[in-house]
Amino acid sequence: MKTAIIIGAGHNGLVTAFYLAKAGVKPVVLEARDEVGGGAITPEIHPGFRCPGLTHEVLLQQRVVQEMDLGRHGLALLDSPVRTCSLSSSGPLVVYDDARKTQESIGSFNSRDAAAYPEFRSAIEQCASVLASTFEYSPPPIDRPKAGDIWNLLKTGRAFRALGRRGGHRLLRWGPMPVADLVREWFDHDLVRSTLAAPALTGTMLGPRSAGSSLVLLMREAHRRLAGRAELTAKGGPGAVTQALSSAARAAGAELRTSTPVSEIVVRGNEVRGVIAGGRTLDADVVISSADPKTTFLKLIEPSALSPDFAGKMQNYRAAGTVAKVNLALASLPAFDSPKETLTGRILIANDLDYLERAFDHAKYGEFSERPWLELTIPSLLDASLAPAGAHVASIYVHYAPRGLRAGWTDTTRDALLAAVLGVLEDHAPGLRGTVLATQVITPLDMEREHGLAGGHIFHGELALDQLFTMRPLLGHARYASPVRGLYLCGAGTHPGGFMTGGSGRLAAQAALNASEI
Repeated sequence: MKTAIIIGAGHNGLVTAFYLAKAGVKPVVLEARDEVGGGAITPEIHPGFRCPGLTHEVLLQQRVVQEMDLGRHGLALLDSPVRTCSLSSSGPLVVYDDARKTQESIGSFNSRDAAAYPEFRSAIEQCASVLASTFEYSPPPIDRPKAGDIWNLLKTGRAFRALGRRGGHRLLRWGPMPVADLVREWFDHDLVRSTLAAPALTGTMLGPRSAGSSLVLLMREAHRRLAGRAELTAKGGPGAVTQALSSAARAAGAELRTSTPVSEIVVRGNEVRGVIAGGRTLDADVVISSADPKTTFLKLIEPSALSPDFAGKMQNYRAAGTVAKVNLALASLPAFDSPKETLTGRILIANDLDYLERAFDHAKYGEFSERPWLELTIPSLLDASLAPAGAHVASIYVHYAPRGLRAGWTDTTRDALLAAVLGVLEDHAPGLRGTVLATQVITPLDMEREHGLAGGHIFHGELALDQLFTMRPLLGHARYASPVRGLYLCGAGTHPGGFMTGGSGRLAAQAALNASEI
């Protein structure tokens, strides 16, 4: 039986292991940490309080959930009809899965915006459907596409034609467009604009007026489409998702080893031979890395194994993290001015586009804003098992917090970031500071050191026009195989990239199985 070593037991590594094992390959997954899951874990941050570690957004593809039969492996799903509750001094604006209910909420702010919303949502979903079709296959080679590649492109072409002339024009125009311009064309109210624009910016080095930010919005909607048009909320948090993935991978025949960091990928004669892990050399026919591209090629491989041209391009691959994570253990529910049932999705604090842009301005100069914009969830509202009775946990994305902080990430700057976050929260939930029992601050530097994310980038690389599809991570190397024979990538630094979908893991497994090595 052929042997494959998979570096990292994050969600993509586990998905890859499952598909390889089902195909008769013997995958061995090596994880540096003492538990599987990567950033998708639900650690205890205070006695009795468990909170999403890095990510609280799970958009696992429906086909992955079904093919891995995750329900049989303990995955229990929770449901919320709320996508976003956007807080403001004028009251909350709530975006529901139900377009009609969202229209009613927007109507309390601006009747014209309410009338425009159904068509806006329909147009976004139509454009996202075309992108979603590209997320289900490997990017074609630029020089010599095969029959299967041409067939996939034809299917996407048909999806594009189905948009009609107006829809096709929108997609072509919106892709490179700043999201601020996109929402301004549809809506008048500042809160409506910022609420609908913010999802385009999470985790990126993009502001609302940055070119290409609209494409990230469309990508997120495309991933939602493949996930069944909803985020996957699991009882037990994101860690329960990766536990189910690991159970399915083991049941299929994969071997998982934790506390086994890989220090080197062994390459001889431009061919992978295995890895060095825990001081031992482990032989393998194939090595598949779920680590980010910069870590894989610039830290785990001897420089002499790569051409200077490839190494230089990888050095310039952009992966500078811009988001910090703050987790809170709270004695009681924050006193937000919004009904409890509207707080079960994402909670957004960003009053207008200028608020978002000002926060981004600080990041450009190596600073974080004293008034960051926040996206948070209170997962204990849906899942009471995460906190003691009456108490709660809050999982907060803090934008923007650059990896290259000019003052450096020290205890002083970490405390200042936490103070800024609590100050913004206190404006919308008076008395919140008095309910805080414990805090956890995770900076991009922490993500780099503790989770192995080069640059602390949660998506393993910037979601920019020149780093997507056939150019993710690099032009000519977007089909999961690397310049080293037998070495593949399966992480978020490959197509379709980011958002915890499992798509990269599934497609990487297919690429390895279709090659001659296994």
